[in-house]
Amino acid sequence: MAGQLPVLIAFGANIDPLDNLVRGLGLLHQEIGIHRVSTVWRTCALSDPDQTSDDGEDPDYLNGVVQLSHRVGNWHPLQLRRCLRGIEHRCGRTRDSRRYAARTLDLDIAMMGSMVFAADGLILPDPDVLSRPFIALPCAQLAPDLVHPHTNQTLATLASTWPECSEAMAADDVASRMLASISLQDSWCPLRPGSLLG
Repeated sequence: MAGQLPVLIAFGANIDPLDNLVRGLGLLHQEIGIHRVSTVWRTCALSDPDQTSDDGEDPDYLNGVVQLSHRVGNWHPLQLRRCLRGIEHRCGRTRDSRRYAARTLDLDIAMMGSMVFAADGLILPDPDVLSRPFIALPCAQLAPDLVHPHTNQTLATLASTWPECSEAMAADDVASRMLASISLQDSWCPLRPGSLLG
């Protein structure tokens, strides 16, 4: 397992995004414990390449990454994913086959240290760490010296290949301050591994 290495969870929302992220990360902090929260980025919704009709643009996302408490470092990845799915569900998320659908809350494991894992649809590290700047930059902010096992480069080195802002991505200072305050709250309570598994 990941031991004391950083466990990084990517978050995102574009339906009432700030309200849902405050609630979702608050639940995550209560149930597992959040160590740190990255800068929050406002990003344009990704276009569905299979969508040919013009129904208007989806609202922007708020995206970022949290580093979890070290207490979760020895959890099995699928156990952690089930916990995250439970929090998503409590925030109104219904998962279906539409990869680009608007959503109330996304919580995905980006990395569990340098663990390489693939089972039951979960791949670690998440491939998006290498392909999406709104995941790469926050991961590097929280764990710059963590080495990506597939490239043998630090996250800081990988992030240096991405611009820090663009027309499609900009830091949201208000959301960053609000979500960063969650990790400062003394609301974490011990959670037995497996207690959220249904």
